[in-house]
Amino acid sequence: MTGATDQPERAPGGETSGPTGTLLHYRRTRLRTPGNGSTRASKRTVVDDDGADVPEDTRDHWLDEVTSDEEHRRRGAMVRVMDTFAVPYLWFRRIFFFLATTPGKLVAISVILSTAIFAAGWSMSQSSSDRQQELDVLLTTTEPMSYAAHNLYTSLSLADTIATTGFVQAGVESAGTRARYNAAIDRAMMSATESSAGIAFNDRETLQLIADIERQIPIYTGLVETARTNNRMGNPVGVAYMAEASSLMREQILPDAATLFAATSSNVRDQQHQLTRPQWVPLSGLFAAVFFLLVAQWLLWRMTRRRLNRGFLAATALMAIAIVWVSASNFSTWQAGTRGFEEASMPWDSLTASRIQAQQARTSETLALVRRQSVSDTSVSFGSTADAINLALDDFEQAEGHNPLASGANRAQIIEARTALNDWEGAHDRFVVAMNTGNYAEAVRLATTTTLVPGAPPTAAASYDRLDGALSRLIADARSSMRAFINDGLAATQLVSTAVLLLSILAVLAVWIGVRPRLQEYL
Repeated sequence: MTGATDQPERAPGGETSGPTGTLLHYRRTRLRTPGNGSTRASKRTVVDDDGADVPEDTRDHWLDEVTSDEEHRRRGAMVRVMDTFAVPYLWFRRIFFFLATTPGKLVAISVILSTAIFAAGWSMSQSSSDRQQELDVLLTTTEPMSYAAHNLYTSLSLADTIATTGFVQAGVESAGTRARYNAAIDRAMMSATESSAGIAFNDRETLQLIADIERQIPIYTGLVETARTNNRMGNPVGVAYMAEASSLMREQILPDAATLFAATSSNVRDQQHQLTRPQWVPLSGLFAAVFFLLVAQWLLWRMTRRRLNRGFLAATALMAIAIVWVSASNFSTWQAGTRGFEEASMPWDSLTASRIQAQQARTSETLALVRRQSVSDTSVSFGSTADAINLALDDFEQAEGHNPLASGANRAQIIEARTALNDWEGAHDRFVVAMNTGNYAEAVRLATTTTLVPGAPPTAAASYDRLDGALSRLIADARSSMRAFINDGLAATQLVSTAVLLLSILAVLAVWIGVRPRLQEYL
């Protein structure tokens, strides 16, 4: 009975009956090549009839079933979305369930702290590095460009003064006067080139200003040479040429040079002011990192019932050191760049303006002699020039009083400048008297003689030379002070970028070292 039960029944034709036999019969029928239409129909009928008796759980047609395009279209968008994001959703659930545990919370706190600390350190490091590079550009490019514009301005004014003074000298002008004039023109041309080297290509207005100056300088020198040639030949028209040259210099070239100098000086001040402001945003990131460390310490105490964590304490101490370092650097940069630089730049600007004004007053004084004209307007201009020089010297003295590094040499230069100015005022008064009385010989001597006669009062030429030399040295000292303050600001930013980044990395390591024992308690 057992053998009869285990053996499937065989249908006529050698086929096996029963559920398994029916499936085999169905498969062979589908794979067998049909002979005619009736045979196919009959076999389908048999399969359909037999398949109805097969239990649902034993059917295997789903293994070979292919979904039709129509069924694909019937599937909703939500089903496709769920199929697409099934695996990410599974991972999200696993991560969420892990973060709900105590080890997961510890890991989450450590990751958040590490991200906050490193982000704050990286931001401060990049900000300090950018500031250091910009201060270096200010020191090596912007400030030298401003100084070149200053040299252009003063050299052109000095060249006009020398040319006018040499024109009124008896006979042919001296070789020394001619050499000083050529040196002033050469220095002006080189300064114009140096000024343009640091200007951006898109700054068309400043470039056009320099181009106008460079185009007009040859015109000026040509007029001066024509005036000299006619003067040597005894032609009175030389006076007209010299007056025309001086008018071109004072009405067109010097105003353009003054505009260029003012623009470049303003760029230096603006950059210096911007680069010396405190780094509030990166500093706030460091303070936020310390706040997160304190909050994490409190959360860790609530979870583990341990009050202090050595790793977190070490990280907090490292970030506090970074904050103190950056704050000290910012304060030093602000003090050197804002207070010190402003105190040094104030006499720099006023001394430069007063020196140019003195040179123009000297030129007007000499032109009055050349043209044999009234010196009433010259006297008014000379009085305002003397007042401007005194104010500039007062500014320098005030700046020196705030500067602990002020030297005795600077004070000696101030005394020399005041003495020379007083001598020039006295010589100018005698020059005016000589011009008004028609004593042109005495006026020429006062305006051109630079040698000092023992026991005789100094001439206007000698007094002016002493004054101009003292002002030139004071301007050089003011520029040195400005560069010293820029250097101090640059030195204050040294190593800040590297130090803050290193401290941040050490703080991140301290956080993970501190949380490691707590994680091991759950392993």
